[in-house]
Amino acid sequence: MLINQESIFESSHIEKCMYDYTTNTLKVRFKSGATYEYFNVSPEVYNNLAQAESQGKFFNENIKNNYDFNQLLLD
Repeated sequence: MLINQESIFESSHIEKCMYDYTTNTLKVRFKSGATYEYFNVSPEVYNNLAQAESQGKFFNENIKNNYDFNQLLLD
């Protein structure tokens, strides 16, 4: 059973995403180095993001401002 999945994108804004299927949490690392954690994101939304022609556009239209989030501190 898949618990976590990581996707690296060729996006101008998003470096990679990490999805946790046990908590429905999506972590998005932007090219700027900022990382945000979005809560209660369905697996379908994550899959649609991963398969989108433009991950940045999909993120802006479907995730940003639609889910509770925290900005994570840099390691």
